[in-house]
Amino acid sequence: MKKRRIGAALLAGAMLFCLPTPVNAQTEAQTEAQTQMRIVGYLPDWSYRAYEELTFSNLTHINIAFCNPDANGELFCYIPDEKLHEIVTLAHEQDVKVMIALGGAGGCDNYQQYLENPEKMAAFNENIMEYCDRYDLDGLDLDIELGSSHTIWNYYADWCQSLRGLCDERGMEMSTATAQWVAVKVSPETFALFDFVNVMAYDNDSDPVSHAGMNFSLSSLDYFRNQKQIPAQKLVLGVPFYGRGYTADGRLDWNSYVPFSEIIANNPENYHQDFMDGIAYNGADTMSEKCALGKQYGGIMIWELSQDAKGEYSLLQLIHDALAEPKETCIGDVNADGVLSIADVILLRQWLTGDSTAVLPAWEAGDLQSDGVLNAADLTRMKRALLKHTAESE
Repeated sequence: MKKRRIGAALLAGAMLFCLPTPVNAQTEAQTEAQTQMRIVGYLPDWSYRAYEELTFSNLTHINIAFCNPDANGELFCYIPDEKLHEIVTLAHEQDVKVMIALGGAGGCDNYQQYLENPEKMAAFNENIMEYCDRYDLDGLDLDIELGSSHTIWNYYADWCQSLRGLCDERGMEMSTATAQWVAVKVSPETFALFDFVNVMAYDNDSDPVSHAGMNFSLSSLDYFRNQKQIPAQKLVLGVPFYGRGYTADGRLDWNSYVPFSEIIANNPENYHQDFMDGIAYNGADTMSEKCALGKQYGGIMIWELSQDAKGEYSLLQLIHDALAEPKETCIGDVNADGVLSIADVILLRQWLTGDSTAVLPAWEAGDLQSDGVLNAADLTRMKRALLKHTAESE
């Protein structure tokens, strides 16, 4: 839903409140989350040429999807060598890290044979490290999408422990892409080995309306934060740059897959929407809400970059702008739109009454009492400030 605003005269009065807001009320976790904010984009090897029009500076990490072992345990992907070197060079020029993603849906089936004993695992891991060294990569991302009954999980913890040591020796990062159905057999101790965790909060087949609704993002983050004991600043919220359709009986249609670029090409007015002809996706307004949520954690992960629309309709640009550290906060501007308005009063009231969908992108702007907490007294002061400047502007 678009933000409601009051008249121009009131906005002019509200702008008088645009003063730097103290940040000492932030918790330690929130402060660390800001310093660790990530924008992670997957670049698939089957449409890698999207890098030619990519604004690298809008990202912190690019994950090459996917690099998997051949019959001899040697890694490969379908990006030509010279192009992969070029991608890494362009990314590094913008201080963007490049990581290889191992696995992927349908790409994990032959991994277990290389992990079944210490000798095979050591040799396989050396192949992985050699591949990273060859292309001057900054780390690796484990995207093992196999069900909880698969026997690979008997070896997974040891594999992660071994890879962690090899990454530390090289100053490389290690992350994982996961979802609740994947993470059942992965212990909190194993998750602690990763620098950050990309939460795949999409393709939810239990929701008859949207495969990537806001509630699914909230519940997914809550699961990994509380059940798997992962610190908030390590959790990176995954968002889709595509939509999926539904069957007549309300089931997710796994054969339906529409990139966001096609959704915009069909009609640019779809930019602010979440539905198009039975296709559920995340438009700009919902993506903005998810960015606000991601700022409370470790950032945003994107599947995947080649599906973005161009120019003013780019979701990647929206995400970058939303997650960029603000230089100034308007007092009372909890929705971070640059002004104090009735929309801020409504949002703070919803948050105070326990509305789980109410997310405060700039909660500290609502601390009008400067006591480090948000309560009804702050809401009262916000209302008074708004009424005062309404009267003065009339």
